[in-house]
Amino acid sequence: MAKMEATAASHLLPKICFPSPHYLQPNPTIKFPTASLRESSRVQASNPKREQQDSAMNNNTSEEDLKYLVKLGGGSVVGAAVIKYGSIIAPEITRPNIVQALVMVSAPVVVAVWILLNQSRRDRDVV
Repeated sequence: MAKMEATAASHLLPKICFPSPHYLQPNPTIKFPTASLRESSRVQASNPKREQQDSAMNNNTSEEDLKYLVKLGGGSVVGAAVIKYGSIIAPEITRPNIVQALVMVSAPVVVAVWILLNQSRRDRDVV
């Protein structure tokens, strides 16, 4: 009986899993744009003064970016060392404390909300 049901269902499987050929034919109602690339593209001449200003700004920005990346990398290394070896120096920081954990998680959110509320009050008072 189970074999008969399996064979009865097996002839339906290709119809369910694989679409019939009429689904694979392109849809004649879809229209594609006919404009060529030559008609729609424009090229603007470069401005040498603007390029010099941009390159000077990029040099300034790259120095600032480099300083930021050095600070970020240094902070990451120091933070990793504190996390890895902090229990040797101060074993108290590895003992679980639910109150301390909740304060550490909720403090940044509370501070951010407080800063946003104060900023919005100042903006409202200025206007």
